[in-house]
Amino acid sequence: MAETFVLVHGGSLGAWSWAAVIAQLQKMGHQAMAVDLPGRGETPYDLDRITLAVHVDAVARYIEERDLRDVVMVGHSMAGIIMPGVAVRMPHRIKRLIFVSALIMRDGESPMEVFRGGGLRAGERFKMARESMADRFRKQQLNDAPRDLQDFVMAAIVPDQMAVLSEPVPMKEFETLDLPTSVIVLEDDIAIDPLRFHPLFTDRLRSPTIRSIKSGHGVMFTKPVECARAIVELAEQPTG
Repeated sequence: MAETFVLVHGGSLGAWSWAAVIAQLQKMGHQAMAVDLPGRGETPYDLDRITLAVHVDAVARYIEERDLRDVVMVGHSMAGIIMPGVAVRMPHRIKRLIFVSALIMRDGESPMEVFRGGGLRAGERFKMARESMADRFRKQQLNDAPRDLQDFVMAAIVPDQMAVLSEPVPMKEFETLDLPTSVIVLEDDIAIDPLRFHPLFTDRLRSPTIRSIKSGHGVMFTKPVECARAIVELAEQPTG
């Protein structure tokens, strides 16, 4: 059965980052598209005014404007704190959420609380200094990518409003939805330690289905075929 996938990127990236995965999903006969979060690409926005709610609004509006139904929403990294809010807005449009090495918070918790508490390695990775961002991004998110691929990605990344990661994430309403969830664990991820991601984060979901890929954090760049296949496998899992 053909699925409808809406892919949400993580910090500093844009819809463009999913291009190779989208190509694979479409080749497999599915409808697939990616949304630009505010502050990049087709969604310009004042960086200083971006909040978690602004991100949620942008993704929800993207889905509504296209009247998409039975959406399998796929989120990478920071998108994990955005997808639950979107699902609460429109549970009738969402079929499943797939978290790709993505942040999963408890109700009222912020990502920065987890970082400061030692929940993830190298909490200093979210420093605001733009000068060190490139080096940090290259080492932590593209650690298994060849230099030319790193250079390609680095030429396109943008600054982000990292204060969003200090906001408490509302999860209570999402937890009452009982939507099917899935996770993709990236075995060589050093941006979000896979041994902490699963089970530290995955245990916060209700009986998620799980797949693993031997990849660093930038799986959409380094392993797009494997990523697409895992997404489709998870989307085809029974939902009830």
